[in-house]
Amino acid sequence: MYELQYVKKRKRRKWVAIGGGISLIGVSALAIVAFLGRFVGTFTVSLNTGNVELALSDSSTFAKRESYLRINDIPNFHEFTYSSLPKSEVLDSETTDYLAGATYKPDGGVDALDYFKYTFFVKNVGKTAASYTLKINITDNKAGEGSRTLDDTLRVMLYENSADSEEHEFKVYAKRAATHHFDENGEVNFQEPISVSEENATPYEPFVGYAEEFESLNVITTISVTNFAVGETRRYTLVNWLEGYDLQSNNLEEAPKGARIKLGVEINAYENQ
Repeated sequence: MYELQYVKKRKRRKWVAIGGGISLIGVSALAIVAFLGRFVGTFTVSLNTGNVELALSDSSTFAKRESYLRINDIPNFHEFTYSSLPKSEVLDSETTDYLAGATYKPDGGVDALDYFKYTFFVKNVGKTAASYTLKINITDNKAGEGSRTLDDTLRVMLYENSADSEEHEFKVYAKRAATHHFDENGEVNFQEPISVSEENATPYEPFVGYAEEFESLNVITTISVTNFAVGETRRYTLVNWLEGYDLQSNNLEEAPKGARIKLGVEINAYENQ
């Protein structure tokens, strides 16, 4: 069992971790290749929509309609845990900076991140309804010492809501668990607990459910939006952290040095069918 005190202690350790990467593209394979060649600590959002007109922005006002958004030099990650994340109304907000999860050095510089969040908006600025798919990919996953990869403990939370909605609907995703459990129907299930397992839950750290399984080794999830009306805007917030209660978080003394993982979000837009 991982005690909460242990997780809090571990979250102060420095991990080479989730490098930046949202890349939203349309139909251009060249855009994917260029994105993968960039430094792992850079977070980008780019858009190529083909025959429909969508726009990106990190502001709901769309004062500027962008085709490319970028955050440079994302810090390394500490381990963290779900229960210590801020409330959804804080996370899923354009006013919350991507460094909200940072811890700081004595000199005031950023030491590392407990979690990374980024909120962006997609708007139909054209003259016809559109459709699009949004796919979250693992674009780089380098093992560290001991052959440990960070996708074992990675959690990805995706909020998807209308831009003006006060709702904060989200799902949490995790890699297929290394060990199985039996669901309420007695069937074998390999879903990973979002944080602490049912068996190890306490009143102070309760079981909060199971994460959705990654779609494949390299794809976290794919969602589809149809009938995206002219003028409609959707708000997305991506939150990443390394879950310290995951049973595969077993590196008791040191992090897996040299390990890194990079995520990318690919949007393919097309005319509404």
